[in-house]
Amino acid sequence: MKLTKFAHACVRVEKDGKVLLVDPGSFSEDAAFEKADAILVTHEHQDHLDIDRVAALDAPVYTNAGVAAQLTALGDRVHVVEGGQSFETAGFSVSAYGKDHAVILPEWGVPCENIGFLIDDAVYHPGDSFTQPDRAVHTNLVPISGPWFCLPPAVDYARAVKAEQLVGIHNALLSPIGLNMFSRFLNSDERPYLGLAPGESVEIN
Repeated sequence: MKLTKFAHACVRVEKDGKVLLVDPGSFSEDAAFEKADAILVTHEHQDHLDIDRVAALDAPVYTNAGVAAQLTALGDRVHVVEGGQSFETAGFSVSAYGKDHAVILPEWGVPCENIGFLIDDAVYHPGDSFTQPDRAVHTNLVPISGPWFCLPPAVDYARAVKAEQLVGIHNALLSPIGLNMFSRFLNSDERPYLGLAPGESVEIN
């Protein structure tokens, strides 16, 4: 497989000529939308879901009930999944984890539903949460900024999930200085950290 990072939290996973698009949001480049055989959306916030551009793609969408309620115009293209469920799409096996978005402010409570996705037991995307998968993965995607972000839980999450490598995501709010500093916090001999720029790819063995 090949994983290509796009702006913020959007990634494309490619295998055998098929493309799985994850969290294509308002910050995502047009190139992210060039092809998709299936789409995964972790939650309803616009930085993870660009409704108009997703609607323009002829691909099934797998997401939670909150997102599905915003995509009723897509009809039976939308499939509701919950944490604990697994499914097959476009030649990929996918398992869903968790339920809640990370808390932004205590007085706001839980902002919305959020599910993480494990793709082919290899790539894990947590959305806006630090929900952990129940198994080791090859590539763990680690959020590194955002209104809800806090460094110590991010480091704990990165250390707790057994992975061969880490890739930073959810980083559109960071300056080049901020982007570069995360290697200091997350890189290790056991789990090297990759700060991929938008459009850069990495092979998933």
